[in-house]
Amino acid sequence: MATIPELRQEIDQIHKDLHALLKRRRDLTMDVWKIKQEQSLPFFNAEREEQILADFVKMSGEQGQDPAFDELLKGVMNNILREYEKYLKSKFR
Repeated sequence: MATIPELRQEIDQIHKDLHALLKRRRDLTMDVWKIKQEQSLPFFNAEREEQILADFVKMSGEQGQDPAFDELLKGVMNNILREYEKYLKSKFR
C-alpha cells in the first residue's frame, strides 16, 4: 500500500504535467487565433466549444457512471476555455 508522501509526490508530478500541457495548449490556441485573425474568422465558435466539452467528458469511457464527476470535468474544461478566451483577448485585441 502506498504512503501519503508517495501519493502526494505522484500528485505533485501530475501538477507539473498539467502545467506543461496547459502551456502547450496555450501556444496552440494562440496559433489558431493568429490564423483566425489573418482570415477574419470569428474568435468564438460555439459549436467547436460544445464539441470540446462533450469530448472531454467522454474521454474516460465512463460517461454517466459518475454524473457528479462528469459535471466536474465539464466545469473544469469550460473554465479552461473561458480563461484562455480572456487571455487571448488580452494578448491580441
